[in-house]
Amino acid sequence: MTSRRRRRTKDWYTVSVDTLRAVGVFVLLLVLAGGGFLGYRYWQQRTLEGEARAVLAEVAALLQRVANTRGATDLAGDTQDAWTSLERGRLALESGEYAEALDHGRRARALLQSMLDALRDRPLAGEAQFIAVQGGVEYRRGERGEWEEARARLVLESGDYVKTAGNGSAEIVFLDGTLYTVRPNTLFLVTRTRTSGGQPGDQTIAMQYGWVNLNTAQRGGRVTTPRAEARVGEQSEAVVAYDEQAGEGRFAAYRGNVEVTSSTGIARRLGALQQVTQTGDLLSEARPLPPAPSLSAPADQAEFALGSERTVTLAWQEVAGASRYALQVARNRLFVDNLIDVEGRTKRSATLGLRGAGSFVWRVAAISPHGLQGPWSPPLSFRVAAPREGTGSEADRIPPPLDIDEVQVYGSIVMVGGRTEPGALVAVNGEQVAVAADGAFTKTIQLANEGWTFVEIKARDGAGNETVRRRRVFLETL
Repeated sequence: MTSRRRRRTKDWYTVSVDTLRAVGVFVLLLVLAGGGFLGYRYWQQRTLEGEARAVLAEVAALLQRVANTRGATDLAGDTQDAWTSLERGRLALESGEYAEALDHGRRARALLQSMLDALRDRPLAGEAQFIAVQGGVEYRRGERGEWEEARARLVLESGDYVKTAGNGSAEIVFLDGTLYTVRPNTLFLVTRTRTSGGQPGDQTIAMQYGWVNLNTAQRGGRVTTPRAEARVGEQSEAVVAYDEQAGEGRFAAYRGNVEVTSSTGIARRLGALQQVTQTGDLLSEARPLPPAPSLSAPADQAEFALGSERTVTLAWQEVAGASRYALQVARNRLFVDNLIDVEGRTKRSATLGLRGAGSFVWRVAAISPHGLQGPWSPPLSFRVAAPREGTGSEADRIPPPLDIDEVQVYGSIVMVGGRTEPGALVAVNGEQVAVAADGAFTKTIQLANEGWTFVEIKARDGAGNETVRRRRVFLETL
């Protein structure tokens, strides 16, 4: 009996509560460790996937940049290699092989970046490039091309035409550094002369009708009309205008010198502040022009509050020998669709009523007793701020709205467009922006650094309240 009881007691074991707790903690730790490892692996895979997708998207964008870069056809083999790596990367991505996809993407990116470096170091093709466009401006490739809308940074080649509408104006820089400001209702052909040995000669424009201002750099410029030719000296500023219907032209030198020759061989040499007119095949004698007035008030970038101030007075210094003055006020620096455009001011000031918010630019030119207009003064700007909603100090604490519609990147050029409160002062990376009457604005800036960087857009109202937006962009010098 006793022996049976002893055998039964051997079949039972006792485990303390502490032991059970220890085992439970150990098991829990194993579960947590396993879960953590699986979570880490999942996070690692998702990170690799995200990085692979980003690199492959960057490769696709770089391929597009290469395709749009002049001279890329010479690197067709390298381009095909990059495409092959991109496709292999995409296949690996779809199969879940994220590390392999990232590898293919990085190889393609390095290849494309080296291609862009090589293409960037080549000399710029073409003769000229648009740097600013306002209103209706078009260009055409050769005699049989279609007229297309012009845009900033578009390259012009010999044989291209440029045309501006009644509300259009543009700035075009040539490879030799000459800057042309093309006024409304103008049509000309970009061309280049040839030397006797067949080598490229002077860059020039053949104007059919219209008006251009040109500033030359280290080399002179050349402009032809149907009845005459103007050769503008280096470091000179000049005007060439031609009325196709009347068959009359105007040639003026504001700075430096200009040589004008008619189709019959009559020649005139102009010094600074001189002008000749062309009627038929005849050229007048050189006549003096009045200098540009000096603007005195208000100070550049002055601010006025709409409502509390009803007028602003624009004033300038007297020009000796001037009988009257021309005054222009506009919302853009190319002075297109001017708000005020008068030529009969006899006083040296003008008082304007403030009826709308926005940023404005203004300039003045003197006119001689013989009706000859001299150069425009360097423009100044002022801003009219809209009243804030609310009363007292509450209104002064409300920041202006700032909506960014788009940020486009072309190599190292960044174009920003958006909308804010009418009359607000807008700056992009510290550069002031002209704001339209409805608060819309666009701005083009060039940045020196490459890779990822930030563009800062800031709007400030009349009370000093600010709204700031930042956009991250990828810059690459093409």
